[in-house]
Amino acid sequence: MAEDMKIQPECFLCAMRQALSAARLASDDEEFYHECMVETARILASASRGQTPPEGGEIFYRMIRERSGNPDPFKEQKKRQNDVVVALLPWLRETVAAAEDPLLMAVRLAIAGNVVDPGAHESFDLEKSVMDAVAGEVGLEAYPALAERLGDAKQVLVVADNCGEIVFDQVLIETMLETAAMEGRELEVILAVRAGPIINDVTMAEALDLGLDRLCTVISSGSEMPGTVVERSTQEFQDFFRTADLVISKGQGNWETLEDRDRQIFFLFQAKCPVAATINSCPVGQPLLLT
Repeated sequence: MAEDMKIQPECFLCAMRQALSAARLASDDEEFYHECMVETARILASASRGQTPPEGGEIFYRMIRERSGNPDPFKEQKKRQNDVVVALLPWLRETVAAAEDPLLMAVRLAIAGNVVDPGAHESFDLEKSVMDAVAGEVGLEAYPALAERLGDAKQVLVVADNCGEIVFDQVLIETMLETAAMEGRELEVILAVRAGPIINDVTMAEALDLGLDRLCTVISSGSEMPGTVVERSTQEFQDFFRTADLVISKGQGNWETLEDRDRQIFFLFQAKCPVAATINSCPVGQPLLLT
């Protein structure tokens, strides 16, 4: 990578757009929108150049929640996104089972699911993302390393990202567990979710509603930003992050905050913006599996 993903000039424009979208979900008061935009501009003006975009987002999203009195402006949106993808579960499972390499297909679909992100885009084409994944047109060079690492793993930590996307991740977790069972070995999967509402990211409430606790161990990372800063996470998360045989990080926000860590992490996401695309020398929207 050419550089770490720290706040760039383009990030200010993206942050202002995100703040306005969140304010409109939280309230129908035009004066409130103006106040939120002014305060977001102040927050951005004081941001450190060494800060990551998710760290900045944590501050202005919290401001919008507190000023509106709405603790979770994206609550209904999250429910709709999960419902849409849950309806696809039978097809997703069948597609993975029928693939020549089920694990590779599950990985591709998990990356395709990362398109469900109102923080990056107010609209997205889930069907196109899924069809592109199934077609397998994009080569994921780090996949053999991921498969090899999984083959030796006893414990996997998955750092979750968005609602909707999490259902694709469910299929990936199911596939990892089934692969291990067929190989006659035990595998424990730990799923880390956000500590509180932030955009459409998965919290414990959505994870339990989907029944993911019956599939794997679900923990809170302690993060209330659209990313994960290890030093600000719970001790439980830090322990799993340090000792897990394999760490899988979902989404661009987690990549932005974890890509400079000194342990191997497999990042599954789509390059959502020109800055991330430039750093990774790829087009915007490119599915990525990095390590």
